[in-house]
Amino acid sequence: MNRRYLLLIVIALIAAAAAVAAYLLFFQASDATRPGNLSALEGSAETTRIRPADASIGQLKAAGNINLINETQVVAHIDGFVKEVRVEVGDTVNAGDLLLSLHQEDLQRAAEQARIDLASSQLRLRRLLTSADEIELELGKLNVAQAELDQQKALQDLAATQIIAPITGSVLTLDAAPGTKVSSGTVVATLADPSRLELTVQVAEVDIPRIERGRPVDIVIDAFPDQTFAGEISRIDPFNNIQSGAINYPVTIRLLDNDLAPVLPGMSAVATLRDEPEDDLWLVPSSAIQEVNGETVVTVVRGQEHLPVTVTPEGLHGEWTIVRSVNLKNDDEVLGTTATFMGQ
Repeated sequence: MNRRYLLLIVIALIAAAAAVAAYLLFFQASDATRPGNLSALEGSAETTRIRPADASIGQLKAAGNINLINETQVVAHIDGFVKEVRVEVGDTVNAGDLLLSLHQEDLQRAAEQARIDLASSQLRLRRLLTSADEIELELGKLNVAQAELDQQKALQDLAATQIIAPITGSVLTLDAAPGTKVSSGTVVATLADPSRLELTVQVAEVDIPRIERGRPVDIVIDAFPDQTFAGEISRIDPFNNIQSGAINYPVTIRLLDNDLAPVLPGMSAVATLRDEPEDDLWLVPSSAIQEVNGETVVTVVRGQEHLPVTVTPEGLHGEWTIVRSVNLKNDDEVLGTTATFMGQ
């Protein structure tokens, strides 16, 4: 019985010794990479160049199509037959240019008759001023007022036979030809300024707080992949579109470049919005983060020097950690690496 008791004691002692040995081995192995011992890390880790966080994670991209900022419809204000068409689709016109005219013979006669009627009414009124009673005098004044209105209407109708361009722009559509009849209210042409273009994109609801009117945007048009156009956000539509369960809001971006001649409505484009740059916000490999004496640091390699720099973690971005530090510089390299490559 005593031998068995002694055997149990020996086994217990052996187990305890093994546990102590394992602990010591673990402590020694981890000490080389503990935050307080940067020399071991410096001797073995690869370096990775840090990146400004805004350039890597602050981008918001959205695709859409180029549109004209506004189209102006030219409407006929009277019924009539087209006499002459001065423009064709694609022509550029100035505000005030004649687009087309209607036959005006009948309206000229109506205007002349209205002039005669007004003159007659005025003559009768002058005669009534000397001999008529009060009622006849008031009726004469009313006749003159009505004749003035009739003449004004006749002159307006006559002027309406000349259909004028209300803006400077290009003729997009033309629905009139000599001899055809147009009715009052009919759209006979559509004009637009081809240099005033906008891009409408759909932005997810989670990204809407990141944008605001007047914010600059880079635009790449599919037809011109090697050129970047400047733009700014001009409108955020308050009414959302729900597609496949996702909630998006239309955002309109005005193109700002002076030379937009090669850009045509309908072209596909991608807009890129960058967050405002923050000089002290960086991306570093998560493996570079160390804890030293209660502070979070990364080891920066500058020439032959290895410098511990204190940072404040702000979040994760894949294998990278977003950190804030005024002591980091662009193109700094830190001890640490990632399994995947992030483009420049």
